[in-house]
Amino acid sequence: MEQEGLTPSKFAESIGIQRSAMSHIISGRNNPSLDVLLKILEKFTYIDSDWLLFGKGNMRKEEAYMEPDLFNHTPVNPPGVLSLAENRRENGLQLAGNSSKPPVIEKVIPVESPAKKVSKIMIFYTDNTYDTFIPEKSRKD
Repeated sequence: MEQEGLTPSKFAESIGIQRSAMSHIISGRNNPSLDVLLKILEKFTYIDSDWLLFGKGNMRKEEAYMEPDLFNHTPVNPPGVLSLAENRRENGLQLAGNSSKPPVIEKVIPVESPAKKVSKIMIFYTDNTYDTFIPEKSRKD
């Protein structure tokens, strides 16, 4: 609440719980439920779950450890793993856009891979439910 500059009632509203529930948590009458903790982590994605659950570490996740959003994100490399650009710079290689000469491809060898078939599709929803879709098998299988 302090980080966001919210009053207890605004904080409760922002995570989708009743103001009375927030009041009981702040007063120490009740401990937050798992549902409340999950709502906080879902709304404020920068909060480290270990800090929220156990009081360990820093409140904010470190940039390198933030979970990527699969649909809208900039890839984050884990510690010790260089990005492609950093790896090329470190090894003295030029990025394609920075070179005065175009790269030379001597020979392209097609790689054959076995045919892949979809066996299962799982869709996860924000309410922690999921659906599984299994395609009907064709008569030839």
